[in-house]
Amino acid sequence: MHTRRRAFVAAAVAWPLARLHAQAWPSRSITMLVPSTAGGVVDISARLLQPGLSTEVGQPIVVENRPGGGGHIAAQTVARATPDGYTQLYSAGSILISGVVRNLPYAPMSDLVPVCRITMGGFLLLVPANSPFKTLAELIAFGRAHPGKLSFGSSSVGNSTHIAGEMLNLLAGVQAVHVPYRGNVQSLTDLAGGRIDFAFDSRSPAAVFLRAGQIRPIAVTNTERQADYPDLPAIAEQAPGYGIEGWTGLFVPARTGPDIVARLGAAAQRVVSDPAVVQRFVTTGGAPPAFLGPADALAYMQLDHERTARVVRQANITAG
Repeated sequence: MHTRRRAFVAAAVAWPLARLHAQAWPSRSITMLVPSTAGGVVDISARLLQPGLSTEVGQPIVVENRPGGGGHIAAQTVARATPDGYTQLYSAGSILISGVVRNLPYAPMSDLVPVCRITMGGFLLLVPANSPFKTLAELIAFGRAHPGKLSFGSSSVGNSTHIAGEMLNLLAGVQAVHVPYRGNVQSLTDLAGGRIDFAFDSRSPAAVFLRAGQIRPIAVTNTERQADYPDLPAIAEQAPGYGIEGWTGLFVPARTGPDIVARLGAAAQRVVSDPAVVQRFVTTGGAPPAFLGPADALAYMQLDHERTARVVRQANITAG
């Protein structure tokens, strides 16, 4: 009886202390880990968000690149951090599907909590400038007639650009061979040199190769045509049911107080609602802001995870 009473008293004291801690947050600088090298799409997006977010929360936010392990060194560090809002992860959504692709010492979907989705955008299906395939229809027709003769590159095993290619294989009957690389630059360089037949990537990393006339886009992975490339077909026009978009989001460790998550999400929303910030994301970040708050972001990520996991299983994608 006395033990239960003491436990009740302890809980009664701890609850307002936890509330007070959340109300005082943040009282010191915050670390935002990015699971990639400086200059990549995710890193650029994080650094576009950082100044405004720092101003909104009233404390410095330090962006720290922590590449390696397919992004999981940074993600695991955040998952195992104290859930106090001072250690955050800014990552592409593909970090969540990796738990299906490989065995991990943590569970991305349950050990990380989304604060918000920040950006979302489709990919371009790209071919070398001198490719014989002038249209998406020509590429698909060749792939169907010559199984295993086409190759496509991605920036790593199990990420969104890999899933995009495997989804094309499944829905268009194009049995292209996957060639994984260790980043966008490597895959796009080999694409420009004609060492692979096609690749998927976002607009920002592809821009330098497109401007140099080394590669060409022939389709978009969105479910419909896009305003910036109105003449490019959506892959779904040739492969019904096709559609994949990359996204980025902000995460904190599971068990982070909901008050902190809500305040951080509201601060991020104010930042990406600024038209000047939106323009910078579009011109340099590769994808426009597409904000979702904590609850909506969680629902979206669960749906995206389920859809992508089906492709992983059907295509038998593994890290090894």
